Amino acid sequence: MKIEPVSIEIALDSDITLRGYEWPARGAPVLMLHDYGEDLDAWCGLDQKLAEGGFRVINVELRGHGLSDGEPDSESLAIDASALLREIQSVWGPVAVCTYGSVSGILCLTGEQFSPLVHIVISPSLPNTDLMSFSVSSKDTAYLMISSTGDNDRTSQARSIFENLGPSKLWASVASTAHGSELIKGHGHLIGDITIFLQRYLAPSHVKWQENALREAITDEEKQKLEVKK
Repeated sequence: MKIEPVSIEIALDSDITLRGYEWPARGAPVLMLHDYGEDLDAWCGLDQKLAEGGFRVINVELRGHGLSDGEPDSESLAIDASALLREIQSVWGPVAVCTYGSVSGILCLTGEQFSPLVHIVISPSLPNTDLMSFSVSSKDTAYLMISSTGDNDRTSQARSIFENLGPSKLWASVASTAHGSELIKGHGHLIGDITIFLQRYLAPSHVKWQENALREAITDEEKQKLEVKK
């Protein structure tokens, strides 16, 4: 069954509101962030396909992009992304993030400040700065990095980033010169690979979170009944 997206707004502590779409499936949440200079349409329908796979996909436009507030600002990326994670996780539980390009590169090397449970990294590129100036990525995040082999410079950048990732990581390469969402669009099997990775490393934690939330809700209801009887 096809799931239709709904418009959403997420207000951050910085008085910035980011806008986008959410596919209200009942599965684990997956946050999708486009690269600089683009918008949420750049995902070429991958958001819809993941939603049809049962995930609650949240595709948001970065600060200063599309309909989101503010001005484009690479320095605020990690702050905004971390705030988005907190907001989503507080409502929907453990979250995965899907990124590509320079946004992938920055977030991978931001350290513990940005630590989703799962990070799908598609053809990342290094920011215009020294790699050594970045922190080692989160040790608690499971990474799936997807890169093309037809662009030696991009492959080298992806390898440099991959080496700085935490211990739980998987590399997948495709014979192509495409990057980002275009790489996924041109190789349909990668959608299946992403789905399997999310099912392996995200879905079990989401099920446990749901069970705990249900137990807490039942406990609260029982407490309210006791108070009424008193």
